[in-house]
Amino acid sequence: MAFHSAYAHANVQDTNAAEEIEKISITGSHIKRADFETASPISVITAEQIALTGIVNVEDLLQRMPFSAGVAGNATNAYWTSGGYGTAQVNLRGMGIKRTLVLLNGRRMVNGGTGANSSVDLNTIPTGLIERIDILKDGASAIYGADAVAGVVNIITKSELEGATFTAKAGASDEGDGEHQELTLNIGSSFERGNFVFSANYVNTEAVRQSDRIDCAKSETVNDDGTSQLACFGSSSTEGGRALLADGQSVQFNQNPQGDGNSYETYDSNKHGFTWIPYLNAVSPSKRINLATTLNYQLTEQINLFTEAMYSNRQSEQIVTPRSIGGILVSKDFIYNPTGQDLELTKRRNTELGAPFFFQETHTTRLVLGLNGEFNNDWHWDMAYNYSRNTGNDGWTFDLDKQRASQTLDENLCSPDVGASIPCGDWFGVDELSPEVIDYVKYRREGNGGNELKSFTLNVTGDITQLPAGTLAFAAGLESRYESGWRNPDSTVLRNGGEDSINGHYDVNEVYAEFSLPLLADLPFVKSLNAEIATRYADYSTFGDKTTYKVGLTWQIVDSLMLRGVKSTAFRVPMLTEQFGGTNSENLRTIDPCENASGDIATNCLADGVPVDFVQDGTTVLTAVGGNPEVEPESADTFTLGLVWQASFIEGLSATIDYFDIEVEEAITSVNGSDVLKLCYTDPDAYSDYCNSFERHSVSKQVTSLNQRPVNAAWEKVSGIDFNMQYQGSLFNLTTKVDLEATHLLNHENKPLPGQATHELLGLITEDQGSYTEWRANLGFTVQAENWGTYYAIRYIGTADDVNGGGPIGSSVPSIFYHDIQGNYYLTDDVSLSAGIDNIFDKKAPFLTSWNDANTDVMTYDLHGRRGYVKVSVSF
Repeated sequence: MAFHSAYAHANVQDTNAAEEIEKISITGSHIKRADFETASPISVITAEQIALTGIVNVEDLLQRMPFSAGVAGNATNAYWTSGGYGTAQVNLRGMGIKRTLVLLNGRRMVNGGTGANSSVDLNTIPTGLIERIDILKDGASAIYGADAVAGVVNIITKSELEGATFTAKAGASDEGDGEHQELTLNIGSSFERGNFVFSANYVNTEAVRQSDRIDCAKSETVNDDGTSQLACFGSSSTEGGRALLADGQSVQFNQNPQGDGNSYETYDSNKHGFTWIPYLNAVSPSKRINLATTLNYQLTEQINLFTEAMYSNRQSEQIVTPRSIGGILVSKDFIYNPTGQDLELTKRRNTELGAPFFFQETHTTRLVLGLNGEFNNDWHWDMAYNYSRNTGNDGWTFDLDKQRASQTLDENLCSPDVGASIPCGDWFGVDELSPEVIDYVKYRREGNGGNELKSFTLNVTGDITQLPAGTLAFAAGLESRYESGWRNPDSTVLRNGGEDSINGHYDVNEVYAEFSLPLLADLPFVKSLNAEIATRYADYSTFGDKTTYKVGLTWQIVDSLMLRGVKSTAFRVPMLTEQFGGTNSENLRTIDPCENASGDIATNCLADGVPVDFVQDGTTVLTAVGGNPEVEPESADTFTLGLVWQASFIEGLSATIDYFDIEVEEAITSVNGSDVLKLCYTDPDAYSDYCNSFERHSVSKQVTSLNQRPVNAAWEKVSGIDFNMQYQGSLFNLTTKVDLEATHLLNHENKPLPGQATHELLGLITEDQGSYTEWRANLGFTVQAENWGTYYAIRYIGTADDVNGGGPIGSSVPSIFYHDIQGNYYLTDDVSLSAGIDNIFDKKAPFLTSWNDANTDVMTYDLHGRRGYVKVSVSF
């Protein structure tokens, strides 16, 4: 979908009512004003535009925008979501979810998930209650405080409503799966001294399996003549199990349930690999209930009471591949060892136990109580207390206790006798495990945690004096905030060292001041020239103080043309997991550069003992991630420069163009596993720290473990240009509208450690950070008659080269166009019927070498396929 800038939005309002528009606060400033123009670029998505898309999830709405990129949680990439499975997020500029500040009605929200999470869970916000979404595409720490580095997403909910509206929506994919339903009831009324709004929302999304979209996991083989083909491959964690024998052989145990249970043969990845695709979702299911209410009540002529209350419950799940064990040493004398040699059971996929599910359930509550009013000099003030709490539990329907599994393979601990307290296990071959062993090692895994936010804010804004060029206005205020997060892992996981508990908190006190200063007015080529100046001081309990500033200019050259620019500083504080988090082991997508290596990498791999014919086992590596109590805030310098044009010769035509530049220093970074290995073997001396952060098996030379910890070491720079064009007019007595929104990325580079080489990401697609394509764009066409309307949207994602190269098929991805359409018809003034189709042409996700799931990049491309929906809305 497309949308319009704040400036364009202001110009489509009824100009005859301009004198009656009261002063309001807009995103990006605390100063109340009568106009919408500010120095910062702001995009606005209205409730009407949201309705045209048929989207029921806020994250889907935001992640489709050209200014969004990189990793952000949704139903398609739930397995790879940072900060909690099933969490929905937004990532502006591809700079990470932690550098995008999400507000609800201008106030902070608690982070969401199942404990010590890193971002707001957008699942908690029902789309039917949204009045508009403001996206401030500028660093805004001087206005809102920490974390507003790439920008701010401010979700504004409906505060006034007369009557009731009930909406029901249902849909499914072209394949008959992925069904979804949504029910929304909004009720509102005004009374003598105020008004209230109540909203209830239910959303249910069913699963889509990867095996219903692709036939198998694939890799690309390049032939001697340069041609290539894709071939299926399986996981190196195999049914029946495989082992490394004392004589150096790698063997696979029996995989035929009807075969000889004691047989084994030389391991062959093509023959023995495990097909895991049927055990993963392309779209993960979830259910959620959202309740919200607002109340405004006039206490006196100059004092108003306002409240906001919200509750959200989310239940989500993801199917998981059958659990594995590995790295267990077994004696040649063990009763069930068929080889006669000491061995290491390297990897075994335990299909006898079935496939478990990840599950999550979260509860989020938010209460805001405040007062606002005016002083006798017309200055506005408000104060508010914001209490938000998120709790949740998650786990697996069952898991395998690896410590107990090791005990069943130790002849000194286990016994083959019936009724033994520790039964010996025959893990050598498929379907050899006894029920007693399965019961001994199998357990339900469940942890819990939460996040909490408490804040008090006080703001004052008003006009100070009248200057020759206009009114000098100001805003000032203070904020006191407390945030905490905790995570209690499952006791078995804790005992086995798979995850550590987390418990951290901080508090911060902040003050700010902001001025709107008119410099010139009513001169040739200077209709107005205004400055915006802001500063904010914050004192944190964890690291000390921080001061940020903002300087902006708006130059209205003539009625139809305005220049704007902002220079500002911003910062991000370490998330609780980054500062207080313990170790959490995860199997993360990692590419070993020693496979098919060449040049310096091949030389250095060989020097490390990795053979020339090395082949990586699987696509993931057990990676220990966690916190670092020494990590400090990161700082950023941001700059934007833009042009706003309102055509005087074509009524209804407007456009904006904005250049943005964001540079982050002392960036908090945890370099991904693939880059750690690549950097180490590119230059072992320069990247010795990385070479010391992983281990290889002494015989097979496979990477067995890798360590990631956040440090203040990186430097990152992003720059580009945002384009917006909007036309609204009339054709054949029909209201027509065209919206074009595009982002051209000019630069995206980072330096992992001081003094090291700069890595350019522009035009690349990665295995775990999404696509940094140069172009993204949305184009929307709307036609509206008196009782019907239609909307057609085109979404474009540009070409990109795979960061790890590859063959002619996977080394790059082509440009992709997605087409959506919706039509609506008003049966009566109070009843409307809508229907739509997303991804009309059923565009498939492209294959790439560094795919993270389903042979593609699930952070960027659509796995759902063509899908349709119908919606009915009744007002009464």
